[in-house]
Amino acid sequence: MRISYSALDTYQTCPLKYKYREIDRIKELKSKEAVFGTLLHSVMHYIHSPALVLPTLEEALNFFSQNWNADIWASELEERSAFSQGVKIIQDYYAKNDPADFTIVDLESRFSIEIGDEKSGTHIIAGIIDRIDKTADGYEIIDYKTAKKMPSQETVNTNLQLSIYLKAFLDRYPKERENLDS
Repeated sequence: MRISYSALDTYQTCPLKYKYREIDRIKELKSKEAVFGTLLHSVMHYIHSPALVLPTLEEALNFFSQNWNADIWASELEERSAFSQGVKIIQDYYAKNDPADFTIVDLESRFSIEIGDEKSGTHIIAGIIDRIDKTADGYEIIDYKTAKKMPSQETVNTNLQLSIYLKAFLDRYPKERENLDS
């Protein structure tokens, strides 16, 4: 079986929703939160795409504004609040990060990993890692999130999605297994 992390997560959360979405292929409209998150992912991809001159904050905000869809929001107040939140996220990103300071190994890195064994059967999990950076200490796997609250370190340490990303990374860079903290 071939499955994405998103589909696996849907199954773990609600098997019936998984059936409707993945087996019956019933299309559902993306939530406004999903549309918002997708746009911010696009902005980050725009900011970090290889170029001679990386986009300025103003250019990133212009990209965000040009791709904004006001029609998905229930009211003008909700739409303005969400738009302001997106602008603040981008401004904060630039305030805390200089895009030129990153050594990006891969953007939107597609992967496909095999899990399981001969006895129980093998399955393929496929997905996309938002960004992989080379750092002074090794590598960093970046997964963009738009949630207002940062997860706890315990949540991060036990996160299935990040474990899958790590396996995909180590399949691509097997020598990095030696550099893992025990």
